[in-house]
Parts: sequence; C-alpha cells; structure tokens
Amino acid sequence: MRTDLAEPLKVSDTPAYPLESVAVERVSGIAPERFAREYMTGWCRPVIVTDATDAWPARSEWSFDFFAQRYGDRRVVVTDRLVRPTVARRVAFSEYMLYCQMPFATALGQVAAPAPFYLTGFSPLSWDPELLEYFSDPYFIENAYRRQLSGPLLNWYFDNFSWLFIGPKGTLSPLHVDLFGTHAWLAQVHGRKHFLLFSPRDAPYVYDGQVDFFRPDLDRFPLLEKARPVEAILEPGEVIFIPANWSHQVISLDASISLTMNFATAGNFVAHLMAICRDLPLWIKRIDTPAFREANGARWTSRDLAPNDSPEGGA
Repeated sequence: MRTDLAEPLKVSDTPAYPLESVAVERVSGIAPERFAREYMTGWCRPVIVTDATDAWPARSEWSFDFFAQRYGDRRVVVTDRLVRPTVARRVAFSEYMLYCQMPFATALGQVAAPAPFYLTGFSPLSWDPELLEYFSDPYFIENAYRRQLSGPLLNWYFDNFSWLFIGPKGTLSPLHVDLFGTHAWLAQVHGRKHFLLFSPRDAPYVYDGQVDFFRPDLDRFPLLEKARPVEAILEPGEVIFIPANWSHQVISLDASISLTMNFATAGNFVAHLMAICRDLPLWIKRIDTPAFREANGARWTSRDLAPNDSPEGGA
C-alpha cells in the first residue's frame, strides 16, 4: 500500500485558501478492513484512493459526447447554485453537454448568472440500468446494505443516494453536510475538483455554511481562523472518501463529470437511523412512493403518519 502523508497543499490554478490547511492523504491498494480501521472509526478521516476506478469502463467511455448521444433529447433543469439557486433554465441535455465544454458557444452561455450553470439532482442510474455496468462499488468500502437491494428498492436507493455531477469549469457546491448521517464516496471521471473539508470539531467556526470558503471574509467571519480545513485536488480516476458529518465545499477546476454515492455501514448505521428519525417528515417524502410501498409490501401512506389532533387520539 502506498500512502502520501498530509502536507500543506500548493495549488496555482484555483482560488487560494488563505488559511492554514493540510492535504488529504492519498493511498492505494488498501484492504477494506484496514480502510475501515484507519479512516472510518472515531471522528473518521477523509482520504483519496488513487486506484479505485482502474477497472471501470466509465473511465474510458463516459464523456460529454457519450451522455449527449445517449440522452440528448431529454430536458434537464440547470441552476447557478445547487443550494438556494437564483437563476434556473430548462434545456436539452445535448445543449448542456455542449455548454459544459464551450459555455459561450451556446444560448445558455449568454444567460446572465452569477455562477456557471450546474446540472441539479441528476440521478439517471435508476431509469437507465445499463449505466450500472460502467462502474462498481469501490473495492475498499463494504457497502453491504446497498448490495442487499434489488429491483424497485435498488432503483429507489440510486434515486435518493447517488448522483452524477456534470458541469463546466467553475461550478460550485457550497459548504454542506451530506444527508442523514451518511458517508460518501465521490469518483472523479473527467476533469478535476478542488475540495475543502472541515471536521465536525470545526462546526462552531464555519457559520453554518454561509461563507464562500475559497474567498472567506475574515472581517465578517473571524472564527474562520480557528478552523483547520483539509484540502485536496481530486484528479481523474481518483475517489475521495467523505466521512459522515464532515462539511465540504467543492469547485470544479475543469469541465467535470463525477459520480457520487452516499452510504451507511455498521459503524454509522445507528447515527444514520437517528438522523432519519430527526428529519422524519423529509424522509417520509422520500419513501412515500408507489414503487417503494409496493416493493416493501407497505399499506400506509404519508397521510397515515399525520398527527391525530382529535380528543380521542392516543399518546
């Protein structure tokens, strides 16, 4: 196994982070047991695995032209931000693929927006199962819960926990924590991305993600100086592991195609379940679908879980 120890990161073609940071470690050839022991216990640690996609057909076949030819007539919604967008457009998939490569050669590129347009909520793995043949679970992660699913339940999982992020240079994901206490892996298929990640211990210093951490305003947000980000440039073919409850912000350095999946293991399953319980109204919306109910033999709907305000209602 090769391990590159964390050292200060020096990057010339990306917004400079002005505070002290350390680089994400890079490893290869790591066994799942060792990975779980070293990176998925306690507070956990992010890490980049450099050889996890070596056997993926997606590495050589997924491209902007590939997706344009396959889904060119579909209409998709693109926005200037993944969270709280200010500008949105519905365009043909083929037009957006061209925009990703040559933004100003398309009508979309002439639309005034504060940031490049990003494809939002794109989860085609359920409605095109053939895409599953182009990748596999990273060898270093035991995602046993996902492997137990099939048919409609597997489709539901991909709809809610896996996405393709496709966009031009400069697309930005603001600081956020992934949903329901899940871990995540993100594989970089095309282009590069710049990551800033913050441990849960830095939560008091990151102002609930109100800051652009690549250009932080230290006068307005002085506690930022107490945060110690972990920083990485993710190269094509690499996979980054993002532990549960780690805040992260990402910017694309090139036109980019990424595949990401959220997951739970035995180590974070209880915390994942508790997060679901805390956000039960949101979770009910995700599972109250005919396909999910039929696959599970469920006879209830979300209306059955509404509060009973009548005097005869039970505790």
